[in-house]
Amino acid sequence: MSSSPRPTLSPSTSLEKITPPKSLGRDAKRVVFDHLSRQLAAFRNTATLYADMEMGTLEQGESMDPDVQREMEGWRREYKEALNEWVQGFLRKAWVVCYEKDEDDCPILDPYADTSTAETKPSLPSRSDMAQLINAILFIYLTTSQTKQYSALTRAFFSAYGYNDLIDENAITWTLQNPEEAVKQAEARQQALKTSDQVVESVKKSHALESRFMRNVGIGLGTIVDGVLIGMTGGLAAPLVGAGLASVLGFFGLGGTILGLVATGLAGSGVVCGALFGVYGAKSTAEMVERHTREVRDLKIVPVRTKKGEQAKEMERGDRQRGKAGETLAVRLCISGWLNDKDDVVAPWTIFGGDDTYALQWEIEALEELSNALVTLITSHAMKYVKGEIIKRTMLAGLMASLAPLALLKIGEIIDNPWMNAKALAIKTGAVLGELLAKRVFGNRPVTLVGYSLGSLAIYEALLYLATLPPSETMHLVQDVFLFGTPASTEPRQWSQIRRVVAGRVINGYAKDDYVLAVLSRASTASWSIAGLEPVHVKGVENVLCEGVKGHLYWRAMVGRCLEQCDAPGIIPREVEIQDQTALIPGSADRGD
Repeated sequence: MSSSPRPTLSPSTSLEKITPPKSLGRDAKRVVFDHLSRQLAAFRNTATLYADMEMGTLEQGESMDPDVQREMEGWRREYKEALNEWVQGFLRKAWVVCYEKDEDDCPILDPYADTSTAETKPSLPSRSDMAQLINAILFIYLTTSQTKQYSALTRAFFSAYGYNDLIDENAITWTLQNPEEAVKQAEARQQALKTSDQVVESVKKSHALESRFMRNVGIGLGTIVDGVLIGMTGGLAAPLVGAGLASVLGFFGLGGTILGLVATGLAGSGVVCGALFGVYGAKSTAEMVERHTREVRDLKIVPVRTKKGEQAKEMERGDRQRGKAGETLAVRLCISGWLNDKDDVVAPWTIFGGDDTYALQWEIEALEELSNALVTLITSHAMKYVKGEIIKRTMLAGLMASLAPLALLKIGEIIDNPWMNAKALAIKTGAVLGELLAKRVFGNRPVTLVGYSLGSLAIYEALLYLATLPPSETMHLVQDVFLFGTPASTEPRQWSQIRRVVAGRVINGYAKDDYVLAVLSRASTASWSIAGLEPVHVKGVENVLCEGVKGHLYWRAMVGRCLEQCDAPGIIPREVEIQDQTALIPGSADRGD
């Protein structure tokens, strides 16, 4: 007589973490599928709304050329088609995991599908079972999809519905990077469990406790677990593909379609790694960046944290032994707005952990010159006079008409050339960055962009460049965007384009007391409606008033605190404290304007 499936203790190997829980019944898995379907429908509807909103801002403006209108309508249709293709592709993988049937049998998500989770949420399985199911779906999605990409939409979806704390990207990474070792670990685990007589009772108790927890609080929000594969591997060696692998996966409860998909993912891990991580750091990518140095000098993508020599080798060996991947499944790119010295290319961004974090180095000489000019400006008698006039009026709009010509002349002498020059270079840098992102310089993985001052302007321009490309080519690229003190207009048309391009969050961090940005923007754009000074009134853009920022030069020293205020993932609190204590705001004793 065949024995009933035996549940296991909490997963301890990477392979266990990415396979569905053996103890979970069919009905429970189907509840999860129904729950995910409703959340996907809601996520799709919101993204579709952003695309419609962009078209609405165009229609509200000046009358459009009929050809332009037809082109925009075509792009909106393309966006919705590509969005539905992604939704259905993800749903098919969830179907395989939850129903253990061929993905071709997966139903199509109706445009008017129910989005309420009030019925499904109370019936969700335990937290650990949910984690295994979600990780299994993600693993199969990454390894068996034709595109071999981790779409920004997928990661934004996980973040929007609080799955980050359940996903173990490191386990997925390490398994794909070290498939043979993962199978050997699982074999050892299999033997250990076969001799344990206490497994069943322990698991029953733990599952009962966790199920009550999930019913009470649902899926909790959490931080992103770091991890992901970068090394190139050919996948499993031939002797491990076949009966041995089937035995291990079968012991963990896999069979039929899902067993074949997991085995395929392990065997083809080298192809997946190559697609996800591309060739960043290799000669071809370096040449791609260097081709643009004619337009922007010193252009380079540099890691924020570097490991060198024997230290790097020792850390790599330790990570491998601990089952920790050396790279991550997503990437973060940060851009500084001016440089007190060359170290400021990376120094503000050591506050981040988790995802691979890089900094964009660009126009060092111009940004150092701008820093000097800003310090000179805020300590000048002219700027003190300007600040006094602003305070007296409480409104910035009446400032320029009231200022004495001598004060304006002095400000122009101090800042005009450095600011206008650096701003023009930021716009050029943004176009270059947009092209690099479109060419997937970081591979097929989601990118989060973070910047302040002219760094955020470069990101703003990069996103507008992406908005000019076919939606199907750009919608999977950018996950989240955090912009602080941005010297750009609040014009809804541009921000609605950005909102459509970004899969996840768009943050506009602003400061009402940034007198320097107010004067510079008024002089260079003839407008007070600047994103770094006030909210952007576009649905889906999160406006955050950074009250601790009392002047433009505060952004460098307070970017960590501002990111914490925005609930940005991956922040290291201790590093933020260090930034608070050590980052100086050049200029006056009261820490600048």
